[in-house]
Amino acid sequence: MYSNNQNEDNYDHIDNSLVYSSTNIPGPGCNMNDLNSCPNQMCNCTDLCQAPSCECFGTAGHNNYDNFGKLISVNRLIYECNDLCKCTSCHNRIVQLGPRIGLRISHCSKGYGLYTDIAIEKGQFVCEYAGEIIDLTEAQRRSNADNENYIFVINEHFSGYITTTVIDATVIGNIGRYINHSCEPNCMIVPVRVDSLIPRLAIFAMKDIQSNEEITYHYGGEGSRSQDNLSDVKCLCESFSCNRFLPRKTGLF
Repeated sequence: MYSNNQNEDNYDHIDNSLVYSSTNIPGPGCNMNDLNSCPNQMCNCTDLCQAPSCECFGTAGHNNYDNFGKLISVNRLIYECNDLCKCTSCHNRIVQLGPRIGLRISHCSKGYGLYTDIAIEKGQFVCEYAGEIIDLTEAQRRSNADNENYIFVINEHFSGYITTTVIDATVIGNIGRYINHSCEPNCMIVPVRVDSLIPRLAIFAMKDIQSNEEITYHYGGEGSRSQDNLSDVKCLCESFSCNRFLPRKTGLF
């Protein structure tokens, strides 16, 4: 059900302001050492990779995905098998295969939106949010220059420190750019590392999604739905529990 990026080639005519890129590219402030450094995890598996024998699962002790490619858990670091691994095809290669088939960009009341023509089951991968990898300084500069941007900031909390990844899909990006916010989303963003220490922002279904349904996620993240963290931008999601305003981009300030 995944496309190896083939169906993304058909989207560059949708918005002439977007330079289409199926994956992240380095921008101002990108840490090139982290970008070009493969994770320590690599395996010598000659068959399908399975925990706990596969080194790519680290100390987690269980697989990232089930036998149907569905995400099992989000409460830990996720490393997929990479170019250094001896395996060539396994259940631990999902995000790197590109977006699932059946996705389309359509006009809607919010401008553009991303929809699916094929039902998606809970835990299945949809696509990634790709763009320029920049740092917070560049993100602040761009945000001040253009309030209408597609800058995504994600903070990963580890023992004793926080890792921040900033992706800007304003000028360079992929279909993930067209996913709208919802106060009752059907998808979530999960950092997944493949061939770099900088994670890909992978979008997974957090509930079953029907054919012709819009793909959405919460712009403030699953852990920040407080009424105190709202911007002055009106929310158009029209969900039952709509907060009326979009979440504030607190990661930039």
